[in-house]
Amino acid sequence: MLLPTQAIFPGLLESVFRREIQNLSDDHAISRLWAKDYSLWRVESYQAESLKSNLRWLDLPDQLGPLLTRVVTRAAMIERAGFEDVVFVTMGNSGLAARSVLRLPDARLGKRTFLLDTIDPDAVRAFDRMLRPEKTLFIFVSKTGKNIETHSLLLYFLERLKAAGIQAPAGHIVTLTEENSYLGELARGYDFVGSFLDPPGINGRYSSLIHFNFFLGVLCRIDTTALLERTQAMRELCGRATPPESNPAALLAAFLAAAQSAGLDRMTLFSPRILQPAAVRIGCLVGASMGKKGQGFIPICGSKTHQLSFQRGCLAIVFSLLGEEDPELASRIAEMRGAGVPMVTIQLNAPEELAAELFKWEIATALACSRLGLDPFHDPDVRESRTRSAQILEQWACREQGSAPAVRVREQSVELFAEGETRQQISTLNMSEALRTFLALRHLEGYVAILPFLNFGGAQKQMLRRIRDRLDSMLGLPVLLTPGPRYLQSLGQLYLGGPPKGLFLLLTAAPEKDLAIPGADYTFGQLQLALALGEFESLGRRRTPVIRLHLSSGAEQGLVQLEAILNNALGKSRILRS
Repeated sequence: MLLPTQAIFPGLLESVFRREIQNLSDDHAISRLWAKDYSLWRVESYQAESLKSNLRWLDLPDQLGPLLTRVVTRAAMIERAGFEDVVFVTMGNSGLAARSVLRLPDARLGKRTFLLDTIDPDAVRAFDRMLRPEKTLFIFVSKTGKNIETHSLLLYFLERLKAAGIQAPAGHIVTLTEENSYLGELARGYDFVGSFLDPPGINGRYSSLIHFNFFLGVLCRIDTTALLERTQAMRELCGRATPPESNPAALLAAFLAAAQSAGLDRMTLFSPRILQPAAVRIGCLVGASMGKKGQGFIPICGSKTHQLSFQRGCLAIVFSLLGEEDPELASRIAEMRGAGVPMVTIQLNAPEELAAELFKWEIATALACSRLGLDPFHDPDVRESRTRSAQILEQWACREQGSAPAVRVREQSVELFAEGETRQQISTLNMSEALRTFLALRHLEGYVAILPFLNFGGAQKQMLRRIRDRLDSMLGLPVLLTPGPRYLQSLGQLYLGGPPKGLFLLLTAAPEKDLAIPGADYTFGQLQLALALGEFESLGRRRTPVIRLHLSSGAEQGLVQLEAILNNALGKSRILRS
């Protein structure tokens, strides 16, 4: 049975890497993991039940068979049902799984196939206009079944189906969620045409076997036997019978633990375009699982990451796909090896191996967290942001008037908000000076994160990528572009609890026209803004440099103005890299 090929080049980490392999052996970590011995992780007593529940993810290889059989049967029914459009509605980690599979050349459901992972009202309305409700099947995927964004979109499209005169709108909806979740209850109540349930209590980051195999089965018509065989083979290879020195998950865990122990906190990921979403998924898995107590790795993806790998504090992960050889990437690998950059190279033989590869990374990440005293499944910091967003929504729903934050600087239709220490540290002379002094707060071995809570359509995406690349080249730091609110479920924990070296630029915009959520006391625009404000306040409470730029004339026009202002700020010599 073919499985991905893995090679580890510890480089400057050689001695600490060997020590961590021995530590895993001395701790009997692999045997204890598969025995679900939760004492492997040092956690408070109140976290023990949650940790034991999350360890059920290890049982998924034995539970996938019936689920995949039903998935493939349902996909065949879709082919015969007359649907012409299929829409996957999902956020966070499952969205990355969908994006990964949709990019594969074998994704051939034979329909127009879309991914909807935004609640921006302008984006939702534009997306809605492309669809023919009577010919559309919606597949809603929410691991926990309690995601407010997914529920809001479900309510909206149910109403749209009814408004189109469809007598049985439930016949156009399929769900994938946990047993006994709110979304699962809705599926039973509405009698949706398909409902797939997976075991409860497993963190979404550790559900790749469910999500990747689900989308592979639906979209690629891959033989489920092949998917299951690869999963089982990877489990055996990473199991208790394989000693740490030849166990790929244990070796990867030792590498991650060694890098963290040595003070490395940035992970650059290289991959061909076809594998990039899967690489991002792995970066989010490692980043969010380990991003606690000021520890963890900042995952950096994209073509501009090459030189970052040579900076102090960086390690490299290189993915490739057999038959997709890249001479330039091979040259980079040789160059990094020659420089002693700690590196892992992984080659997949076929897309069928995606889920098995993710499963290996989940095992490795959990083991690495055990060495660092971290609970890989607990996200303590994200709750604060979500709780604050819920409070803001409740105030708006009750028509309560809270104290409105003051605009610190305004130029054209760009408004700057800053609180706490950041408010005291930036100039208010004009917008260019405000941005220049804000960027000067960056950590010289840190990163910049652009967090757009706005329409991330084609034009906006292009402008934001230009802004990202300009900041990257001028500051000499990795610049992450992570659209909200979908990043909250994948990287939210890392940004709030990980290495305190980030500089955050959060963007909001006035929608061209807001959109009501059926049955709710707030709109899509208000929901998106509340999620942004909750995150803004949570970052600020950590004394993290963060500003919010609100584009009052809308995303497209506002970004044009912002780009010009930012270029002016970056043109000032004092902002250049040291």
